[in-house]
Amino acid sequence: MKDRYALVAATEHIAQQLLDAFGLKGWEAYGYTAAVTGSRFERLVILRPHWNATGAEIAQFVTEFVPHWHTRVPPDGTFKVI
Repeated sequence: MKDRYALVAATEHIAQQLLDAFGLKGWEAYGYTAAVTGSRFERLVILRPHWNATGAEIAQFVTEFVPHWHTRVPPDGTFKVI
């Protein structure tokens, strides 16, 4: 099975723009709330919310989105929050 790589941002559109800007071919783009039940990724990068995010948005990112996406990466995979 082919390794899967993903970039996760606030929206799929933002993630796709970044993939295009950096020429990352073969990577998948997702928004924080994307339904990926059962999906596994060998490498996953999740971007922190925009600098002007509210406290509630940052709290949701830390308590919900990061743990959710971390479950999509196997123990020997790569998971980065930037």
